[in-house]
Amino acid sequence: MESSRTTQFREQLELARHFLRKNLPGIEQANIFLQFSAGFVSDSLFDESPLSLELADLPGMPRHPTPDRVQPRFLFGLCRRLPILVLSGHRQLCEGNGLLPCLLPTMAASSLGLRKHIYVGQAISLIPEIKNGNYCLLTDFLNGYSFSPLDGLHSLLENPFPDLSTALSQELNSEIFNAMHQVGLDFRHCTYQSQPGMHFCTDAEAELARKNGADILGHDLVMEIMTAYAMKCKVAAIMLAGGQNLHPGKNNTLKRDELLLTSKLCSAQLIRGLKLALNEIDQVGKQENFRRLPEAEAGELLQQGITRKSGNKTKLKILKNKWPE
Repeated sequence: MESSRTTQFREQLELARHFLRKNLPGIEQANIFLQFSAGFVSDSLFDESPLSLELADLPGMPRHPTPDRVQPRFLFGLCRRLPILVLSGHRQLCEGNGLLPCLLPTMAASSLGLRKHIYVGQAISLIPEIKNGNYCLLTDFLNGYSFSPLDGLHSLLENPFPDLSTALSQELNSEIFNAMHQVGLDFRHCTYQSQPGMHFCTDAEAELARKNGADILGHDLVMEIMTAYAMKCKVAAIMLAGGQNLHPGKNNTLKRDELLLTSKLCSAQLIRGLKLALNEIDQVGKQENFRRLPEAEAGELLQQGITRKSGNKTKLKILKNKWPE
């Protein structure tokens, strides 16, 4: 028998899947799902105005705005003729609505066949090499919460025992890194730690995260990364450093509005790079879908190809060679 939590997630997932199919026709043609935290401007990803749907319109989702005073919304359309689904803004666990509103977009996208996920968020830099306004590609992460988002959901997951050491896709990271370099953005690889709450970290929290091996510290996206990977998605995550906490007692006061403004100002170049990357990302892994023939069958086909008779008659001419004395 399923836990009550699993039953709730399963029912909400089915409702969300049906609702998205109905209101975003053609969504199952897409392979790529992108989620942007508040502050980022993602509309320019699309070739023309995309279809739009508020997350609050899905059955059972909260209707009030987020603490950033935004309504998360789905955008579906073409980016360089490639269909993509975007969630602009997202729900956070610290809002008090539980985990379902945070994970439902990820789970619904995955269940509709969108198996390449890119998450974009903001965090605070813990090291001087990552300056305010710098972008990072996550190569590892630490879950600072006291629980896993996968708890109780094993019957919904394609892989209930995921190896999270490979959760972040090296293939997706490579395509993103190369595309960003073309538009003048050199991403740094980093380790990210998430923690509960919506506050900016204390000096002691920053120091502890550094000792844990983290380069940047924030609140978002680890839940989504773990869930997407457990649902057999290829996952990449991009973090923008919206501030720094480097020296105890010597840091400037951080403000949320300034972090959101930094995200807005740094969006245009990121979007230019993503436009280059997405078509390449769409091709990642597609060769794995080709059916590999068993060796015996492949050998037989090869032999048939060599010995196939054309029906044409060819006259052979005897060559007389003169050998040097």
